[in-house]
Amino acid sequence: MITVVQFSFGVTVIVEHTENTATKVNLTTEKLAEIEGHPLIVKRFQAYEKYGKVIVPFKDELLTPFQLKVFSTVMAIPPGKTITYGQIAKILKTSPRAVGQALKRNPFPIIIPCHRVISSKNIGGFSAGTSIKKLLLNFETNHFTQR
Repeated sequence: MITVVQFSFGVTVIVEHTENTATKVNLTTEKLAEIEGHPLIVKRFQAYEKYGKVIVPFKDELLTPFQLKVFSTVMAIPPGKTITYGQIAKILKTSPRAVGQALKRNPFPIIIPCHRVISSKNIGGFSAGTSIKKLLLNFETNHFTQR
């Protein structure tokens, strides 16, 4: 099943899922025609605008043990905050490059908020493109740090 959720700040989320379990999430800035989807998934993604978190179970068998470690670390980053690849690498006793490679394969952007991980020199990469990463970070900075 496919569910499409459009955020007020211009990002559209396309979720491939079975029942309440996400199997892939894609982000775009294109406006898409509404596709009927699972109402609980729509509700959970709409909560992102309010709380900065999306809680949708995903199939963890799609991930390696190392990715699960990296992603669980990333999921602890609060909305409106960032951390560097190097800081995560230090926590996990690995290299920043290994962290970046794990995040590059994140099939669940926003659920696993890898947009909150930046380079020590610049914004870093993002699977949906750096323009969407900047949109998400700007939204979170403006919306969640002003409370």
